[in-house]
Amino acid sequence: MTPKAAYAIAVVAFGLSCFGAFRSSQGDLASSRLATVYSLTQHGTWYIDQPDNPFTPDTIDKVVVRGDESNGVTRGGRMISSKPPVMPLVMTGVYLAAHTTTGWELTSDSDVDALLVLMTIVLISGSFLLVIVFFAKTLAFFDLPFASRIFLIAALAFGTQLAGFSITINNHVPAAAALTIALYIALGLLTGRLAPTAWRFAAFGFAGALVPTLDMPAGIYVAAAGCALLLRFPKQTAIWCVAGGAAPLLVHFVATWYATGGLLPVQMREATYMYESAYWRHPLGIDALSEPKLTYLFHTTFGRCGVFSLFPVLLLGPIGVIVALKSENAFAKRCAIAGLVCFLVLVAYYVKSTNNYGGESYGFRWYIASMPVLLLMAIPAAMRMNRAWKWVLVLVAFSISVYSTKECAYVGWESGKEWTGRISGPAYTQTPVKYLDNK
Repeated sequence: MTPKAAYAIAVVAFGLSCFGAFRSSQGDLASSRLATVYSLTQHGTWYIDQPDNPFTPDTIDKVVVRGDESNGVTRGGRMISSKPPVMPLVMTGVYLAAHTTTGWELTSDSDVDALLVLMTIVLISGSFLLVIVFFAKTLAFFDLPFASRIFLIAALAFGTQLAGFSITINNHVPAAAALTIALYIALGLLTGRLAPTAWRFAAFGFAGALVPTLDMPAGIYVAAAGCALLLRFPKQTAIWCVAGGAAPLLVHFVATWYATGGLLPVQMREATYMYESAYWRHPLGIDALSEPKLTYLFHTTFGRCGVFSLFPVLLLGPIGVIVALKSENAFAKRCAIAGLVCFLVLVAYYVKSTNNYGGESYGFRWYIASMPVLLLMAIPAAMRMNRAWKWVLVLVAFSISVYSTKECAYVGWESGKEWTGRISGPAYTQTPVKYLDNK
């Protein structure tokens, strides 16, 4: 059973997130998606290159499709947002509902400000609340001491980048929500704490399929959980998970085909970014970095933008893997290995395919969806927090993480503002390079 204190933490965190939505500055990720919302509602098209679109000039996250893609460059064609289509579709639904009830227009600056607050609370703060609730419900499957359980929930709610980005439009927090729900169902079925009913497999399929439509690389965790379910429940998984996942995937691929003329996401078509006058042909600032990959690896993990330096409470995840591997619990070992392998694959992918630490943002935001997973991996370690010195260490790590979360919420969409950079100094040199967006 999930303790009442867990729900109290969720309510407080949700309230802080909603409050922050009124005070946050929205970044390029909001402008790019609003450009799509405007085009869909005003022109009935995904193309954002109409002269009257007020959001297109404010974003660099745009590509050109349906042109001649040759020699790594696109000539001709039409411009669309580089963001996957599902979230802009949902934002369009929120706008249409708000427009019908309030009359708000996308051509009014004050109305847009109000719309962004509404969208943030509904889509981002709401997703953040779901992450905390289903994370807490997942912990209830395991025999954790009360203090350890509450600590992990508080760490997720107040000591991760999830909280910092829960006050602004982005795809990472909704992806984390879908992933947490999918893992809750999968772990519940695999541990026998949830009955293997058809609707639960369908729900896993639906939530799991949402993850890659929002944050494609994070889908690796769903793939691992799906394989485990397929081995344990082959018939139910093959039938009901596929049925449940069909709807979000169908929406994603139909929208992608309608916008681009193909099923391949633009994130996998480098030439679409290299159109005439494209920002990415001559990137600036942090987007123009050209660091050795080992340096980049260090700064994304333990350095200036490091997930473990800014949010050291997440180190409990790797520690939990070590504890699990030393235990006699075969299920814990399999989960630990699966979680670690998936995370390392993501690390390798981002080091290989990106160069800009997530662009103008606080910390390395592409690990946000992994943060609930890292804290689930911490369960074996949390079970052994039975000494005062252990609590001293984790509370110090938690305090540092909370400070980073506060700083993240305050800074938002600006790079180079991490406290780690103020200690170590500039961590990178800037050289113009060709860059492929991986958001």
